[in-house]
Formats: sequence, structure tokens, C-alpha cells
Amino acid sequence: MKYIFARDFRTEILELDVVFKNSLLPWWEDISGYIRRFENDTTWNMLPLVVLGVYKFNGLDRQISIAMANIFKTLYLANSIHALVKDDKEGQEYNRELQFSILIGDYISGRMLKLLVEAHADSLVGIFADMMAEISEGMVLQHKYSITNIETVEKTRGPLYARAFETAAYLAGFEKGNQVKYRQMGLALGMSMELLAYDSLHKEVHNYIHETEQIFKVIKQQNNTSNSTLEKVMTKLHGLLCNIDESAVV
Repeated sequence: MKYIFARDFRTEILELDVVFKNSLLPWWEDISGYIRRFENDTTWNMLPLVVLGVYKFNGLDRQISIAMANIFKTLYLANSIHALVKDDKEGQEYNRELQFSILIGDYISGRMLKLLVEAHADSLVGIFADMMAEISEGMVLQHKYSITNIETVEKTRGPLYARAFETAAYLAGFEKGNQVKYRQMGLALGMSMELLAYDSLHKEVHNYIHETEQIFKVIKQQNNTSNSTLEKVMTKLHGLLCNIDESAVV
């Protein structure tokens, strides 16, 4: 899936990398150590590309698409750094490294809100506030209670995809009902990509892909776009699942 996006957004990805690094100066050298931990992380790799895909699908300006991809990537980085902080029972030492993790995570979260203003997208602050509350609640539930893998993904990563789609619909000027459809589609698509990593959850992936396709049929009629990156991703997901299922049978 990443390579589908990479082909469609080669120049945007290169520009996004530059924008992302510049937006975190002068702390880049200190932050880069955290970033290396996420090189194989599905959300880290896919979320910015999904943002570019849905923003392009809605005909939004290239620069706002890159700016928003950077904002979502920055938010995920902040949340991921905060998630690295453990408690006493998990062997966390209260040292300077812990203090820096907390402070730099808070700094990046604040930087993300400033980036919204700089992108003239401060009208999205309400949506981002709701998303951040959802993710924080999910992280608490994950940390304090025994919730399933599906619930963990849905509550800590799902909101990022859902709100990415919702913001694209909002900035495209769609009415509230369509924004809700986009949010639902973003969640379903994000869940289908994230759950591929769990061998025992492929049935659920099938269900999420089906839900994505059903919502997309409605949205596509309004958008009048064909052969989009989003369609390619859904086709690729089907192909990956078929290959996995065939391998399991063999």
C-alpha cells in the first residue's frame, strides 16, 4: 500500500519530509532518535499518505494537503513519544530522559496546534480537540484496562484516520452529513490497514474493507472521481488479504 501512495505522491512525500523536519527545528537532532523507533510503524508510514490521498480526492490545494499531512504526522509523533513513558511497575526510571520525553512530547503537541494556525486551518481546532481527547481516552484505557487489540487500535489510532477524512470533507465545504460519512470511511479504511498486522483478525479486516467500499460508493457518486488513489488502496487491500488467505490454506 505504501508503494501505491509513493508512486502517486512522490514529489509531495519529498516536500513533506522537508516541511516536517523544518517544523521541528531546532530540536531535530534530539527528536530524530525517537523517529528511528517508528520506521516500521504502520501508522507512521501510512497516515501522512492517507491524508494526501483523501485531500487530493476532494480536490484540495496541494499546499494545504502537505501542510495537513505534516500536522497529522506531528500529532502522531507527539502521542507516540508520550506512549513511551511507562510507570514504576513497568520499570520506568524517573530520570532526565523521562523528563525530556514528557517535555518534548508536550512541545510537539503545542507545535502541532501552531501549525494549524500557520496553515490557516484554525477552523479545524474543534475537530482536533475532539480527536486528541479520543486518543487520550484510548491510551488511558489501553494502559489501565484489558482491552482487545481491535479496541486498542480503534481508540488510539483509528481517530487519526477518521479525523483526517473528516477534515478533508470540512475543508472541501461538504455539509455535516457528508463529513460524518467521510469520518466513518476514514475509520474503516484505517482499521483495515492497521489490523493487517494481526494474523488472527483477517476476518475483521474483510469487514472493515467492505464497510469502506460501501461508504465509498456513496461518496464517489458525489465526488465524480474515478481511478483515485483511494480506490487503488482498497484493491490492494483485497489483494493482500487474498494472498494471505491462500498462504494460510497451503
